[in-house]
Amino acid sequence: MIALHPRARRVLLPLLLCAVGSLALSAQAAPTTTPAAPSLAKVQALISSASHGRATAQSIFAGPGGLTGAVVTYKDAPNAPPSVIWVNDDASALLVGKLIGPKGEDLDKQAAQKVGLLLAPAQALAAAALPATHSIMAGSKGPVLTVFIDPNCIFCHMLYQQLEPLIAKGALRARYVLVAVVKRSSFDKAAAILSAKNPAAALQQDQAAFDPKTEEGGIKPDTAPTKAVTDRISANNALMSKAGGDGTPMLLFCSKDGSVQQLEGMPRDVNTLLAEMTSGPAPACGG
Repeated sequence: MIALHPRARRVLLPLLLCAVGSLALSAQAAPTTTPAAPSLAKVQALISSASHGRATAQSIFAGPGGLTGAVVTYKDAPNAPPSVIWVNDDASALLVGKLIGPKGEDLDKQAAQKVGLLLAPAQALAAAALPATHSIMAGSKGPVLTVFIDPNCIFCHMLYQQLEPLIAKGALRARYVLVAVVKRSSFDKAAAILSAKNPAAALQQDQAAFDPKTEEGGIKPDTAPTKAVTDRISANNALMSKAGGDGTPMLLFCSKDGSVQQLEGMPRDVNTLLAEMTSGPAPACGG
């Protein structure tokens, strides 16, 4: 996967880690009764102490395994989005970092979606399908795979190449949402694609002339894009970030189990991915 742009919370959380030091959740014998969840005041007292007053708990919610989730903001970065950290059952220790479920699921991201800090996959898909994203649809048959793509992303390029034959035979459609997160030149190249008379042909040109050695798309950058185009790319970047995407490609699709799924990075096998896809129930999946 490409080098990902970290979200603001991953820059700020080391402040807490330094403050917390070696404080960690310790294994304890199971209590005979379930302890009451800590109050917001008690959680805030811990977070304020551990962060030396840098962080504030805005709200709390029940988490997995007796943990309490806290929605936290940071005085050092007032414009950064809130993040989720975890508190043990008696509010004596913080758990800061990635919380993974038994099936490898990202419980931090699920919690952020639950409390509205991040868009759920179905919400992100609905937003990506709106005309305002100026997405590029390739193909005319089959379920729709939504791909957030950067013109300079090597793994986006590899995915684009693997999807082409599936699109050509009508097995699927690809909705490409242009973003610019990989290199400084990504923005001007995305602008060149969206400003073209035929954006689909411009994207094809970018991919056909892609240089794997330098990881550079082949489209000539637009060094003087209109404000409308720059605003659109910025909005697409924000949408990917709001969906919890840390880098490209980010994929959204309707699964045969009836849910909308989100994947980040290059899928291991596009045919396996295709076998999981369906044309509904979300209209954005071609239903």
